[in-house]
Parts: sequence; C-alpha cells; structure tokens
Amino acid sequence: MKFFEKIRNTRKTIFSLLFLVIVACLIFFAGMMFAGKNSEPEITSTSLQQQLQEISDLAVLEYNYTKVGKFENSLELNGWDIPLTKKSFLLTYSGTLQAGIDMSHIEISVDDKNITVLLPDVEIISNLIDEDSIEVYDETKNIFNPISINDYKTFASNQKSVVEEEAIENGFLSEAATRVQNAIRSFLEMIPQIKEDYTIEIQFREAN
Repeated sequence: MKFFEKIRNTRKTIFSLLFLVIVACLIFFAGMMFAGKNSEPEITSTSLQQQLQEISDLAVLEYNYTKVGKFENSLELNGWDIPLTKKSFLLTYSGTLQAGIDMSHIEISVDDKNITVLLPDVEIISNLIDEDSIEVYDETKNIFNPISINDYKTFASNQKSVVEEEAIENGFLSEAATRVQNAIRSFLEMIPQIKEDYTIEIQFREAN
C-alpha cells in the first residue's frame, strides 16, 4: 500500500510541477504579447526628423537636355567693340538637371495625432553637362582675338544658368514641389502607426 501511495504522491508532485510550468509559460507568453503590443515606436518630431534628414538631398525630378548655344566676343575699347576682333563659335551640349530639397533644413512637429512637415524651398540641386557631348561648330579664327580653351569652359558654364532659367519658366520647380510633397507623405505613411492614426500636413516654408 505504501508503495502505491508513494506512486500517487509522486504523480501528484509531477502534475503539480507540470501545472506550474504551464502557468509560467502562459504568463511568459502573455507578457511577450503585451510587450509586443506596446513596443510600437513612439511617434515624435525628433525621431521623424532624424529619419528624414538621413536622406540628405532629396532629388525628385530630373530633366535631360540637349542644347545649342552661340558664343560671340570682341575686344573692347572704352566700351566700344574694336572692328575685326570678333570671334565666335556654336556649341552643342547635353546635360542633366535635378531638382529637390535639402533635407537637413526640414522641420517636423507632432501635436496629438497631427504631423506637420515644414519644407525648405525646392531648388536646383544638380546641373551637370556631359563633357563628352560638347561639340564645336562654325568656329572663327581671329589673329587679334583668338579663341581659347577658357572661352569654351566659361561659355559652357554660363549655359547652365540659361538651361536652369528656361526649365524654371516651364514649371520645373513647381512640378518638383508637388513630387517632394508626395515623396514625404509616402515615406511617412510607410510607418503603419502613422498611416492608421495620424493626419499629415506638408507645407513649404515660404507658404508661411
């Protein structure tokens, strides 16, 4: 009888231990689930601003161009062109223009469930002429005012400003501004918590 009582007592002890282990496991997993629900990152202006500023320059619009420019120059005396000293050439070139914003100047504020993003002005952030694309035509030869390598370089550099002005007149920066707003909104909405619970307002600093 004592033998069977020992077996029953041993079984009770085992069952008790198993029960404690099961309870401990349930408590552990319940704690993990609770912690998981509360481990969502806190949405703060500082954290969002740091994430966006890591992007540095945000280029959102690119324009590839091929242009022809004419260079003319004469020697001058007291503001008057000296006859027979005119030099000229035609230059064709191709390049790429990019517009965007400097993300280091972005400002973000979080108020309750509202996120306000204040952006710097859209600007031309890159304008590169492909040197291999440059070709010279109708080059004049003037012994009194010969064409120099510096003439080509200076003219090509000045043409960048011409291209930028033309692009801006055609709405290049306006289109880039719209794309910047869409890009920032898409980035923020990639965070599920923001997409579900927050409203986003994006403004340019000049709008204020």
